[in-house]
Amino acid sequence: MRQRTAQVVRNPVLAGSHPDPSILRVGADFYLATSTFEWCPGVRLHHSRDLVHWRPLGGALDSTRLLDLTGCPDSGGVWAPNLSHADGLFHLVYSNVSTYAGGFTDSPNHLVTAESIDGPWSDPVPLHARGFDASLFHDGAASRLVNLVHDWRPGHGGSAWRRPATTGPRAAWSASPNPSCCRPGPAGSRAPTSTAAAPGTTC
Repeated sequence: MRQRTAQVVRNPVLAGSHPDPSILRVGADFYLATSTFEWCPGVRLHHSRDLVHWRPLGGALDSTRLLDLTGCPDSGGVWAPNLSHADGLFHLVYSNVSTYAGGFTDSPNHLVTAESIDGPWSDPVPLHARGFDASLFHDGAASRLVNLVHDWRPGHGGSAWRRPATTGPRAAWSASPNPSCCRPGPAGSRAPTSTAAAPGTTC
């Protein structure tokens, strides 16, 4: 009977500053996305086959088309990106915190997609600005946006988690009231597009 030899893993497996890790498995490959705050390029990516040895892939948001940090305060910028994979596409959701004044927790959230982890990434789709650290949950043909929302009106409890309505593939991830909705792009396009919804409506 052949005995297994124990493998010693020495932590940290990824030395340095890699905050808010979002890890994803696609087949035999593991991908890691981490916060970059006010630094460019935004959202640092790594690749591994064994969760021990990691290869840097650079930053996903490598142009102002994807991330504009003009006026970004210290420790603002990209918070807690979420990396997922569905329908043959990588999905990257991220917040861009541009100010700490007047309820900074209501930060713009964006979605970009790519067929390859190396890009090119689609133009950002604005999701909404009602909370930060958003994540996508893919459930078969449907996707949902899960995020922290804030309501500072008296008696409304401040923060709460919300799960919006189910949507179709590459479609809208948003919550009412007055959401910014996304819908599948034109025929032949794999990138979602955005449209503003009327107040009080949902996608």
